[in-house]
Amino acid sequence: MSLLIDESSKEQQRINELQRQLNAKLEKQSKDETRQKILLGAFFLDLLKHDKVDGLRQYTVDSLDKFLSRDGDRTLLSPVLTNVKKLIGQSVSPINKLQNTHLGDKQ
Repeated sequence: MSLLIDESSKEQQRINELQRQLNAKLEKQSKDETRQKILLGAFFLDLLKHDKVDGLRQYTVDSLDKFLSRDGDRTLLSPVLTNVKKLIGQSVSPINKLQNTHLGDKQ
């Protein structure tokens, strides 16, 4: 509440309404963006699972770790990487070793 502005004025009511509309649109935009990411992720996982793009599995194994910058993200995606490695016949290290190598190589 401002002591300088009459908040019951028509101008202030209009500003409040426009702010509400803007917030609603921004929220919808954020939800749409999240849904787009989920759908693209599902599409990508389907490509990997069914080997629909030649070399995509190997590229994912080779590049995913470089793409991820946070240890929490690496931990979250380590099961995906492990499963893709199994699909291409690569040996899989135990999860604990995989996680430790990204936490400052403390072994």
